[in-house]
Amino acid sequence: MFRHPRTDSAFRVLLRTGILQLPFDSKHAGYCYRINEGLTKNRRRSINIYKYINIWVVPMLKLILSCIVTLSLAVATVPAEAALTTSLQDLVVQGNALRSSLTTIQVSNGGVCGQLGTLNTSIEDYLSVVQGVYNQLAAPLTLTSADLTSLEDLSGIARDLAADSIRLSLELRTVEGVADLFEYRSALSAMLRLSDDIGTMADRILEMADRILAMADNIGLMADRILATQRIQAANIALTQNAILSTQTNMIALSKSLSTIGYNLTLGLLLADTQFQVAEMGQLTLDTSNAAATLSYLETKTAALSARVLVVYDLITKDSQQASHYVDGSTLTYLGDLTVAQKQFAAVLETYAATISQIAPLMQTPLLSDATRSMLRLTADINTMSKRIVEMGDKIIVMADNIGIMSGRIVETQVIQRENVALTLSSAQAAQSTMLALIKNMN
Repeated sequence: MFRHPRTDSAFRVLLRTGILQLPFDSKHAGYCYRINEGLTKNRRRSINIYKYINIWVVPMLKLILSCIVTLSLAVATVPAEAALTTSLQDLVVQGNALRSSLTTIQVSNGGVCGQLGTLNTSIEDYLSVVQGVYNQLAAPLTLTSADLTSLEDLSGIARDLAADSIRLSLELRTVEGVADLFEYRSALSAMLRLSDDIGTMADRILEMADRILAMADNIGLMADRILATQRIQAANIALTQNAILSTQTNMIALSKSLSTIGYNLTLGLLLADTQFQVAEMGQLTLDTSNAAATLSYLETKTAALSARVLVVYDLITKDSQQASHYVDGSTLTYLGDLTVAQKQFAAVLETYAATISQIAPLMQTPLLSDATRSMLRLTADINTMSKRIVEMGDKIIVMADNIGIMSGRIVETQVIQRENVALTLSSAQAAQSTMLALIKNMN
């Protein structure tokens, strides 16, 4: 085999320094032997050391580095869990401070509007902190008893804030005869904003708790404790909602000159519940086996919703007979949006009627009878609710003492309501006609 002298010399240098190693090859065995024969004992020792490093030391270093990385990742989870515990405890401390602030507000001491405004700002800042903790959550999480205790405390704080807002709404009634109208309306607005913020805070705390539980990797070990926490949270949320509604009810009765902002919470809840039911109905599919039961269930829910609309209608009717109204823009928005939701509700019922007409020949007579009866009651409730919602707006507008300022919004709302109600009644009438024709045809 030909080898250039310079190449051969460089090859020997690489071998002597240990940079290059030649594996045994029978084809080139003689050449390898002649090269190694010229190496000194010290050079051979260097090559042996280099082989030892490659075979034993390097793999050992890799193993050690792997262990260090694994240990670092394991240790890193401890600060993350500790940070969650600390964050929850900090939220409890800040929440207790908000609760103390609300407790110290006394209507009899004066300056209630400014104090409520400051508290509202503090609650909004608190909500930002809660959202920050929520955004930093990352799976997996290892729950501790301290974490669950903090979650229970947080829902309790929201409950107490809502309960204390009832006290303030009752205290406002004691100054209705002497309070300046602007001051009163400012206080009323601040109270409603406070109740809304408290409700939002309760929702965010519950959402954060749900996400923490969803990310927990030790649910099995903490199952009993988690269930206890969820029961406490559910009870606190129910009490919070009831307290907020009580506050709103008290504020509506505060003055002979009512601001329609007092109706906003109730109208907002009616809108949310109507939209939820429409969405639920859109996900249901009627067939021969479930049509009667499904429609009966929807009939019960709709009857309850209709009853709530009538309660608000009666309240507005009574207030309109005794006082004027200061129309709030949000009230008009709610009244318009409610008619939109009612229109969607009626459209779903029209689709249901068509479905029942198609599957009627395949249904048993008792089930078909129950289904048609439920459909007729559903359409009747829709008709009633739609008409009452429009009448609510009419009664408020007739007694408005700021009709000039709000004239543009009032006209806009009336146009929206009339169009939506017309479509609602049309869909409801179509559904009724389909059911009546079905009853006649099926004898």
